[in-house]
Amino acid sequence: MQAGVWRIRSRDILLAALGAVLPPRCLACGEIVDLQGTLCPGCWTKLSFLQAPWCMCCGLPFEFDAGYGALCGTCSRQAPVFDRARSVLAYDDGSRPLLLAFKHGDATHAAATYGGWMRRAAAELLPESDLVAPVPLHRLRLLRRKYNQAGLLALALAKSAGLPAVPDLLVRRRAT
Repeated sequence: MQAGVWRIRSRDILLAALGAVLPPRCLACGEIVDLQGTLCPGCWTKLSFLQAPWCMCCGLPFEFDAGYGALCGTCSRQAPVFDRARSVLAYDDGSRPLLLAFKHGDATHAAATYGGWMRRAAAELLPESDLVAPVPLHRLRLLRRKYNQAGLLALALAKSAGLPAVPDLLVRRRAT
């Protein structure tokens, strides 16, 4: 038997044993699911993924297609300091528990899943991107939280998109 085949089989055996002892759980409610990093059907249906048509600049969803390049009223009146942004989910009763668990509840295991969701939401922006850099936490907030959520998401997005990540490119000087 070749060494590579043995490694694959032993990995499969190890994962099966781990799954028997610690089965994969829904990221939101903890119900047992088929794959690690997924949601159960009930929690999945509670999420509102944002999609086009949206403001070309800030990504605010439109109720109807206003055409390519359309801007929302806010971006039309005063352009933001950034060129373009996208969001994955509407912040509502479905997404709030997931996001708060990630931000404050040490649910760092969800970063890879969220990075994949971010890659899909930013699909039109990523081909023009050279790297992924998170908005940093101030060092005092980082001490309180123990980890940089934006940094974890940036690493996961970069891995998913095949881009380099530079998590320490920016520094937050003021505590905000």
